[in-house]
Amino acid sequence: MKYVATLLTLSSLVFATPSYALFGQGDKTTDVMTQMATQFADEQASQSPLVQSITEQVDVSSTQAAGGASALLAMAANNLTGNNQQELTSLRPDLGSLSSLLGDSGASNNISSLNSLYSVAEKLGINAATLQQFVPVILKYLGQEGASQELLGSLTQLWP
Repeated sequence: MKYVATLLTLSSLVFATPSYALFGQGDKTTDVMTQMATQFADEQASQSPLVQSITEQVDVSSTQAAGGASALLAMAANNLTGNNQQELTSLRPDLGSLSSLLGDSGASNNISSLNSLYSVAEKLGINAATLQQFVPVILKYLGQEGASQELLGSLTQLWP
């Protein structure tokens, strides 16, 4: 009798508990939500003309393009001063949504040196040489958006 009760209890647990929980594969709901969030970020990022330009010219995903461009622009915003900083800020309406792909809002404030820039790029799966390919694309984009030669020159000196 105890054997039958034990067998019934174990059977009910096996059928009531999702198999992934029994085999230690984690919370599938969280995994699905993460995949959906990543897909949404990819879709949002791919709508940006800058991200489209980068992905057409550099072999990266739209999320990598958006994150890398955001990191470069955050570094610029943290290092430029005066008119250049104001001008860059005024040229970024399309780019504001990209910064959310860097993660928490404090991440962009910490990108002030090449080391911190390359660290962010590495987390995105981008090496330094690939990130350097973003620079002419971003400069061209900003030039088309009306950036002054002074701003473009400052960015050229700042970025790798």
